[in-house]
Amino acid sequence: MNTRQLKAGVIALLASSAVMMAPATYANDNGQQKSGYHQMERGGHHGNLKKMFRGLDLTDEQREQVKTIVKQTREDVKALGASNEDRQSHKADMLALITADGFDEAQAAQLLDAKQQKRQQAGVIMLKAQNQVYQLLTPEQQEKFKANFEKKGKRKHR
Repeated sequence: MNTRQLKAGVIALLASSAVMMAPATYANDNGQQKSGYHQMERGGHHGNLKKMFRGLDLTDEQREQVKTIVKQTREDVKALGASNEDRQSHKADMLALITADGFDEAQAAQLLDAKQQKRQQAGVIMLKAQNQVYQLLTPEQQEKFKANFEKKGKRKHR
């Protein structure tokens, strides 16, 4: 084996290690991994309903209804999360794919598709929850929400 092949092999090994270890960098204090599905619990980009509806002067009744929707949404998203066995199985499948003599693109696509499908399901659940909260708003609050949403979109695209 020449040095070029050896260097390429080492680089590939380091890159695959980085990919496999990246989720560990997002682990919480007690060692449990927080996936994208659970970002809502931390106020992540998918689930920050509070931020989304800030400044709309919700009534106490609306706040209680929002809390109920958020609680149900958390449960629904959490139900999508993989068990420890599923995560270990996925990790083993990824390792087998990475360390195989030949690369199986179909298997790689299948592994990635399964993960993407879960993300998409979580996204649909979040959008549904946002719609439910929006439907609780008065027409005036809905107009204010739309204006805030447009402002936010314009700021991001600058």
